[in-house]
Amino acid sequence: MNLNKKVFIGFLMFIIIPLFVLGSAVYTVSQQLIEKKYGDLTEVTLQAISRNMYYMFKEANYFSDFWMVKESIQGIYRTMDDVKPNEEVLSSYDLNTFDTLLRGSILTYSPIQNVVIYNNSGKSFSAGRTSGSSLPWADLKKSAAFQQIEELNGSPLWIGPSEYKEFAAGHRDFYQARLVKDFWTMDNRGYMLLRFRFNELDQIFKSFKTNVESSTRYLLVNNSGLIFYDNKQSLEGANVLQLLPNKLDLQLSNHSFQSNFQNEKSLVSLYHLNINNMGVQNWSVVSITSWKYVAGEIETIMTLVAGITFVCIFFALVYNLVFVRRIIQLILRMLSSMKRVERGDLTARMVESGKDETSALARGFNSLVARLEDLLEEVKRQQDRKNKAELMLLQAQIKPHFLFNTLESINVLAIQNQGKKVSQMVYRLGNLLRIGMESKEEITLKQELEHLKSYLEIQEFRFEDQFQYQIEAPSELLDVYMLKLTLQPLVENSLQHGFEPIAYKGLITIKVVNEGERIGIYVTDDGIGISAEKLAKFHYKTELETPIHEIIGTNEERRGLGVSNVADRIRIQYGAHYGLFICSQEGMGTTMKIVIPNRKGASL
Repeated sequence: MNLNKKVFIGFLMFIIIPLFVLGSAVYTVSQQLIEKKYGDLTEVTLQAISRNMYYMFKEANYFSDFWMVKESIQGIYRTMDDVKPNEEVLSSYDLNTFDTLLRGSILTYSPIQNVVIYNNSGKSFSAGRTSGSSLPWADLKKSAAFQQIEELNGSPLWIGPSEYKEFAAGHRDFYQARLVKDFWTMDNRGYMLLRFRFNELDQIFKSFKTNVESSTRYLLVNNSGLIFYDNKQSLEGANVLQLLPNKLDLQLSNHSFQSNFQNEKSLVSLYHLNINNMGVQNWSVVSITSWKYVAGEIETIMTLVAGITFVCIFFALVYNLVFVRRIIQLILRMLSSMKRVERGDLTARMVESGKDETSALARGFNSLVARLEDLLEEVKRQQDRKNKAELMLLQAQIKPHFLFNTLESINVLAIQNQGKKVSQMVYRLGNLLRIGMESKEEITLKQELEHLKSYLEIQEFRFEDQFQYQIEAPSELLDVYMLKLTLQPLVENSLQHGFEPIAYKGLITIKVVNEGERIGIYVTDDGIGISAEKLAKFHYKTELETPIHEIIGTNEERRGLGVSNVADRIRIQYGAHYGLFICSQEGMGTTMKIVIPNRKGASL
């Protein structure tokens, strides 16, 4: 990790992140404190609302209980039961009597808007303050609420607006359904359905300052989230679980939480009424208050503190970028320049700007590199002169070595009086010497292969029927340049050391392969191979370590000397990444690979 990243990470870890964490912690704690305090206050309010609703439903139940056992209501059930089964309609007298009785009893309670009486056989009678159809017996019996009515066995069941589709969804109409017992025998006489309209609900919530302009919304819901009552009226009949997705769980106990309600951040409180003994089945009150109203001035103060914190962080970042980063960038540029010098690029220089210590440091670095460049250039010139002298010496070593072997072959043919073959060999020798005497150090691969072919044809006269050769070279590689007189010493080594002891006809294969940025030339024979001890003496040298007197000495064995010279020439000319590689095994033959650069132009 570079210095710039380290300083920046340190700046983040010890300045930016602590400030951010501190601000976030203060903001979060204040939010939680506000939420808890206001949630506790809201719970007290909801408890008061719950008590008022308890008394409202208790009063309605008491009035229903009182008249249900009175003789006037009990008599209606007995009269309906006395009607013969084939008589489907009550008489006009009975209807008027029933209507008078109901208006003088149950309908004297102002919240009751309508009453329907059913006997066990399904006959019904209804009376109310407004005209309208009553719920048919068949629909009541099919309703999901009917089973709950029977299970309560005379206790009331309260049904909210739109809670069951069979019950008409009037404006804030609540229904009370119950099974009616005989006062004396406790037998089931039938059923009673009362429709209530509680104007008291508005008074209950208005007493807590929750009018339409208020910032708090109160919802009365059942356990499936259906909204029975909305003090602002717009959400009645909707489902609160869809308005607060993945936030509100009606199965949990009383609690408060923050949520987004109608695109506004709000504080939501849930309070269960717990008045099931009144016939209210798992109803709850949900309070929704705008967070702006809850937080008030504290939210404004926290926003101001957050703004000041971010401004401080911004100026700290500017300071880091303008001043600290400038010094770090200078160090990094110097490090980059030093790495360039380390890789051998002595042209690396630093830009000198300003009059402070950083400029003096850049000037000192540039002066040091310039002096180093001069010294290395002098060393390079001396090394080039040394390499050229070594190269000339190696080439001079190859020419007499090859000429000696060729003249020996011509001498043998002359003794055998084969003048025509002598003439052909002299002609091919002339071609070889013409290439060897040229001043150019590098020739094309095509010329080198022609030179090698002439050499092999000369050797065929000497080793007649003892070997054959194959040359494989792609046409697109024939223009590649290489050192002249490179392949001939390798083939000569195969003929003299690989084939002389064998009793079969040998094969020499020369194959050129394109290896991307390099060219591989393989010289393979199927001769006797090289022993592991001799092969270990061949060194892939990176420096010319062989003393000159050992190379040109006349008293040592010269066989195989050309192979080492080829390896040294390639290394000196092209560098340590190129050269000669040998792979051999006794009795299996030898493969020698020359690696040269893949380029079409001769080096200077």
